[in-house]
Amino acid sequence: MELKSKIGPLVAIIITVAAVLWIYAGGHGITASQHDSPTNTNESNSNNAEHTSLSNQKHSVQVTNIQAQSINLYLALSGQTLADKILTLTNSYPGEVVKLYSTKGDFLEQGAPILQIDTRVLKTQIRETSALIKQRNIELNGLNKLKDINLTSHVRLAEAETNLASALTSAKSLAIDLENATVTAPFSGVLNTLDIEKGQMLSDDSAIGTLVSLNPLRIQVTIPQNKIHHIHLGTQGKVHLATGLETTGKVSYISRQANTESRSINVELLIDNPNHSIAAGLTADVTFALSQQKAQALSPALLTLDDDGNTAVKTVDSQSKVVSYPVNIVKSERDKVWVSGLPSEVNLITVGQGFVNDGDIVDIHH
Repeated sequence: MELKSKIGPLVAIIITVAAVLWIYAGGHGITASQHDSPTNTNESNSNNAEHTSLSNQKHSVQVTNIQAQSINLYLALSGQTLADKILTLTNSYPGEVVKLYSTKGDFLEQGAPILQIDTRVLKTQIRETSALIKQRNIELNGLNKLKDINLTSHVRLAEAETNLASALTSAKSLAIDLENATVTAPFSGVLNTLDIEKGQMLSDDSAIGTLVSLNPLRIQVTIPQNKIHHIHLGTQGKVHLATGLETTGKVSYISRQANTESRSINVELLIDNPNHSIAAGLTADVTFALSQQKAQALSPALLTLDDDGNTAVKTVDSQSKVVSYPVNIVKSERDKVWVSGLPSEVNLITVGQGFVNDGDIVDIHH
């Protein structure tokens, strides 16, 4: 009985150890079997081969050879005509308008009369002042004679001299008023407006009308700040007016202050307008001829952006490798643009540029 009681637990321990060993051996066998499965190995090799094949596959692109050409660059701008001078005419002597020498729209030479203000009272004052001057001269001469014989004082003599000087000053002032009573054109031009009528009373400094000088005629345009270095005083420009007239002008003024909003600079040209036939305020197209430049022509659809956000095009070099070049548009036409920044001769990608990147090796088709 004693032996049986000892054997029972021993058998149980042996059975338990055997079971654990069997489970362990079976699990490893299953795991090894999964790793060594021919099916899984073949699938893995197939996927790796497919991935390698895709990564090595070349894109096909179509290219065309373009070469640099010398082109004439032009700067086309739109502006307007301006009068050379504009002046609001005013009178300097108050009174009634008694005569109009000119009408609105007349061309006036410098100094031509425009209107006359009543001067009857003024002329009376002038006659009185002339008489007073004679009187003051007589008085002064008499006192000088008395002075020679010591019969007058220096005070009376000085007073007589002052009275004569005052009369002469009054005469000069009246002469200026007489001149101002006739309003004349201060420069040659067109009497563009005339705002008074005969018989109208004018106070001092009343507005009469406007005088406009249109010869030479100014053309004002605004030039972008990145183009202003092409323009200098005396630079010639072709001018095409809305009326159909074409002529040439020279730059006479370049502003030293750029527009803070548009970053452009005002420039003015002068053109001849001897008959004042061209009005101010008309639309004027101005074209400046700039220097020649080497550039290549291509379709604007081939332009793209590089990684830095610059306008660029994609090309293929002699090793069939894609190379991007940043370019600048120097001239635009209806169906093409001219760009700078490329080598003098280059193979430009025209089809397939959207599927390739810098450094890709491609199959080329011309």
